[in-house]
Amino acid sequence: MKKILSLFAISTVLFSCTNDDIRVEHQLDSGSKIVGFSKSFETVSYFSDEGQIQLGFPVTLIGSGNGQTLSAPIEVQYEVDLVNSTATEGVEFNFANTSGKITIPAGGTFAEFPLLINTGQLNPTSKTELFVNLTSASNSTVVGTQYQSLKVIFVGCQSLVAGDYTVSVKRADLASPSVFTGETVTATSVNNFVTRTSGNYAFGVLQGTNQGYDFVDICGEITIPEQNLAHIYSNILRPNSVNNGLDGTVTDINNFVTNYEIGFTGNTVWRNFTGTYTRI
Repeated sequence: MKKILSLFAISTVLFSCTNDDIRVEHQLDSGSKIVGFSKSFETVSYFSDEGQIQLGFPVTLIGSGNGQTLSAPIEVQYEVDLVNSTATEGVEFNFANTSGKITIPAGGTFAEFPLLINTGQLNPTSKTELFVNLTSASNSTVVGTQYQSLKVIFVGCQSLVAGDYTVSVKRADLASPSVFTGETVTATSVNNFVTRTSGNYAFGVLQGTNQGYDFVDICGEITIPEQNLAHIYSNILRPNSVNNGLDGTVTDINNFVTNYEIGFTGNTVWRNFTGTYTRI
């Protein structure tokens, strides 16, 4: 059952950003060699039978320790979480590699976990999921805890939320929401979208050309991946931890709601936002 999110009253109050809110510095890699999936989840969407195709999901060298390229390959061990997976081998997918390991070659920075996708057998009304976990790595390499798991989401239902909206954004610790008109939601690929603004920062307040955040709509359930604020700041925009994995819902073709938080890695204070989108 989808969680019903509260709607908030509309106001035109805009909270201006301060030096406390935005950090633009970039951290350099240091320490141990670290590997992991480059994304915590990937969406695979097909709405007609295009036959079996192969897709690769990157396992990346995130930190190289001394900053040098690899002099020897890294073997990364993985296992499939069959208990939590709802997708079925032989239905939505088949394994292209059954060795249980992925090898990043010497001098390389990534390798791919390959899957064969059965495009004509995705569920047309609800999502199914495959969970893969990295367990260990060779060559004195560490699997990063926050990068060790990949969720592959198979989708046979197509989202139509792209368009122009008015958005009311309520920050939990402020009395009134901010309201922005002309909020455009753009499709970046099937079922993947980007907004025009983030948090209660009006367009033009933040730097960069893409000041919104990415989200995925899968059969009416919204997922927001962890990402840099406005795609360039060191601030992190991520799902709100109290939402139990549901980062928003699509009510109908004209209305949807998102929930997320913005803060700094390692900081104890994260600001929670609820965005209520109404199509113009």
